[in-house]
Amino acid sequence: MTDIGYPMVAVIVLGSGVLAGVFAWLARRLVPIDVLKSHHEVGSAVFLQIGVVFAVMLAFVFSEVWSEYNSAQSAMDQECGALNGIVMLSAALPEPARQTIKPALAAYVGQVLHAEFPSMLKRDVSPSAEDAFQALWMAAATLPAQTAIETTIRGQIMSLLNTAHQSRDIRLFLMIRSVPPLLWLLLISFVIVLIGFLLCFGVDYIVSQVLFTGIFGGCMAFILMMVQLLDFPFEGALRLPSTAFEQTIQKIAGM
Repeated sequence: MTDIGYPMVAVIVLGSGVLAGVFAWLARRLVPIDVLKSHHEVGSAVFLQIGVVFAVMLAFVFSEVWSEYNSAQSAMDQECGALNGIVMLSAALPEPARQTIKPALAAYVGQVLHAEFPSMLKRDVSPSAEDAFQALWMAAATLPAQTAIETTIRGQIMSLLNTAHQSRDIRLFLMIRSVPPLLWLLLISFVIVLIGFLLCFGVDYIVSQVLFTGIFGGCMAFILMMVQLLDFPFEGALRLPSTAFEQTIQKIAGM
């Protein structure tokens, strides 16, 4: 998968604007302005209707990808919050048990930072991180429970691990969930049709028409790029940072 950074976004947006402007210039050179102006009465009405439909559809798609982007951030925060809770509970365990859970916790968070986050850039799951979580689960399940306090702590740790597992599943699910290709085709088709309508209109000053069409094309490309970037929250220019896991591993080191 291509990691779309800010420079590539700028190139795509500016390139789309320039390309739309070039098409507008060609249309003015090839078609007499009187012919273009004859389309204004009907063309403007159709343009507005198509624009309204596109705006409604785009609002729905943008709202959906923005909601999933925030859900990915929330899932990551909940996962780290559960792991931080295990860190605090582990401090109340006697020394042998504490040294059992600490390496397993550090191993899992380390695998997420160094193996899973790079894999998520390619929309892949890290097997090593999955194995590390299983090892952490087994370490927690085999904690000694000889006293009532130890039994309570182990139960709370297992509950937090269950929360972390659920949040991890949500994080990995949202990593690959995306806008359907057919919907992308529909959005791009609407943009092309709207730009095509602009080419059929005639403005007395050719420079104005080229600028209007170029700006419109660039803005449409920018909006579609934003949808693409929000659609995959762990890659691209808007990818979610691993700050929460970095803070968690620092807390583990201080146990």
